[in-house]
Amino acid sequence: MTTFLLTLVLMALGITSMSIALIIRKKGKFPNTSIGQNRHMRERGIRCPGEEERMLYKKGKNEYCSDCRKT
Repeated sequence: MTTFLLTLVLMALGITSMSIALIIRKKGKFPNTSIGQNRHMRERGIRCPGEEERMLYKKGKNEYCSDCRKT
């Protein structure tokens, strides 16, 4: 029973500290995890899969891929 209470208290402290950190920070937002809008991902050349697919369609390089072949 003491292990359960200790775990519950530690989890409550963790959740409380994370929420306080969000409130105190200037912008108070969660980090942007979307690939298409994340500046750091774009700097590394990582794009959204949908964006890459649209680029391939425009270039005409979508004839064959490793998973699907014309039958």
